[in-house]
Amino acid sequence: MTTRPRIICCILSAFVFASCGVLSDGPPQRVVRVKVLADPAVRERNSGWEKELRGLVEAASDYYEREFNVRFITQSAAAWPSQERIPSTADLLVRLKRDFPLERKEAGHDLIIAFTGESMSRYTGAGRPRVDKIGNCRDGLGYYAVVPVREVFRYGGPSAELTYDSVALIHELGHIFGAEHVADGQSIMNETFDYRTEFDMKNRNVILKNRNCPFAK
Repeated sequence: MTTRPRIICCILSAFVFASCGVLSDGPPQRVVRVKVLADPAVRERNSGWEKELRGLVEAASDYYEREFNVRFITQSAAAWPSQERIPSTADLLVRLKRDFPLERKEAGHDLIIAFTGESMSRYTGAGRPRVDKIGNCRDGLGYYAVVPVREVFRYGGPSAELTYDSVALIHELGHIFGAEHVADGQSIMNETFDYRTEFDMKNRNVILKNRNCPFAK
């Protein structure tokens, strides 16, 4: 026969363990270290560009941590290119690979995001955001992203409404983890870059599958 003190002890133990499970959030499943770069147009538009870009990455990180348990942390920010204006995201990506070659990848970060403030339409080839590859576990996740920003961004906290620029960044980070363009007009991975805030189920599953894959080396 189970004694009354033993019953009370079991109940209290179960309560303690349940409470620990509720109160302990635990670390993020994946932490991605980011190096951000700001082109001359971004720097000319806002003298506080470093805080702005860190906030933009933070906004995208809030989304990914909530949806996929992936956290992006800006490890460093730098001015790049130093003076040259490059009004094409395709040319920026080529220059990015040349100036920061993968074979000389620094140990302090997993991903480089270059932001441009040049006046370009996201709907044309010259202004479309770009990544170096659609990531996968076999070949590694992407390493470079070039993302235009249309206006000065101010981080408003985890519950703030997403802006067009933060949606564009979330879209490109989806590619880094293997997400591809879809015809679904409600998906954030639709290539028209309209304002959307949800991933389609197929790409959601791809990101969940690839979120712990190694980055390119």
